[in-house]
Amino acid sequence: MGPPDGDGAGSDDLFYETYLAPLETRMLRAAWRLTRDPDRARDALQDAMARIWKQRERVRSHPNPAALVLRIAIQAALDVRRRETRRWRNGGRAMPASADGGDADPGTTAERRETRDLVLDAIARLPPRQAAAVTMRVMEDAPYDAIAAALGCAEATARVHVLRAREKLRRLLRALAPVGRAAGGAP
Repeated sequence: MGPPDGDGAGSDDLFYETYLAPLETRMLRAAWRLTRDPDRARDALQDAMARIWKQRERVRSHPNPAALVLRIAIQAALDVRRRETRRWRNGGRAMPASADGGDADPGTTAERRETRDLVLDAIARLPPRQAAAVTMRVMEDAPYDAIAAALGCAEATARVHVLRAREKLRRLLRALAPVGRAAGGAP
């Protein structure tokens, strides 16, 4: 059970300090992992905070508020990524360069960026519950019980969401991968 609620700004401050402040860094890190851009990650965090704020009673009463908050942040990051991808496809302009670690070999950096972008685009194409489940499991290393609590389902259902997401990702990545890689050959 969460902390006692009161009316007014005091309970709002308490909500922030209890439910959001301890998770803000994890939320931003999850958003960055999905967007790979600090500005888009901050945008996703702001979107998530607004969504969480509107749903604060749901968060307070949730059996695992931290998992729910993280799920909302992941969904906000996926939404930011989808919007950016739609703008890129519809506008015909290049997607912004993503932040990458500095490899000495530009070919390796480009290949990693291409692979990462393919994976993130594939995750963005998944149904929302599957995208949240696989992101929480793979990128946040969340246990299945936390994923289940965040999704509001049984642990077995959370496992199914992750399994189905991984299967769809495999199919999507085969379809999205360059021809040489899709056939198992070298690029």
